[in-house]
Amino acid sequence: MLIQQLIEKLEQKVQQLYQIHSAQLEEKIFTKFDRTLFSENGQTLSFYFAEINQTLIRIKSLNSNDANHYRFMTEHLFKQCNALSETLNRNNTVFTRQKRQPNPAVKKAQHSIHKLPPRERLEKYYEALEQLNNLYQQYRDSAQTKNDPIEQKRMEELANSYKCRRQKCQEAIDLLEEYLSFKDEQKSNNKTDK
Repeated sequence: MLIQQLIEKLEQKVQQLYQIHSAQLEEKIFTKFDRTLFSENGQTLSFYFAEINQTLIRIKSLNSNDANHYRFMTEHLFKQCNALSETLNRNNTVFTRQKRQPNPAVKKAQHSIHKLPPRERLEKYYEALEQLNNLYQQYRDSAQTKNDPIEQKRMEELANSYKCRRQKCQEAIDLLEEYLSFKDEQKSNNKTDK
């Protein structure tokens, strides 16, 4: 029963990721992924989703009593989803930044966040979510107070871009929390097995 629940949660997470980025399926991704995660680089988003789905199918078809098999495959799926999600978030951030002046300090901080251990990264994601909430609120309020329609539209567009980023940040948080919860559950299961 525990494995069936895990599979259902994994399917939900993959489906959420797919729905958020479904408009970009034919977009080419030029990030060089770790060869253990995806078989090729420079492919379309739909290619990477197909490989994630293959991993999910492998997990579903596992017929093992060894929790390590499930742990290994689940960790692989989480790594695939995280790598793809972070790449898409970075690409969207770069796209929005091209309209503004680039900030190298922010870019450096983003790269260092991805190198942190999962629990520390989760804390940083929560901080980022709070900042995105504040920026979204700030630009939304600003759009309502502007008299110039052009400036008002610009503020609304900025607010919407922060709303999108906020949603993606929440998705990354959910995925990471799910992963940490799974790891904790595995640790407690291993202790009871001994």
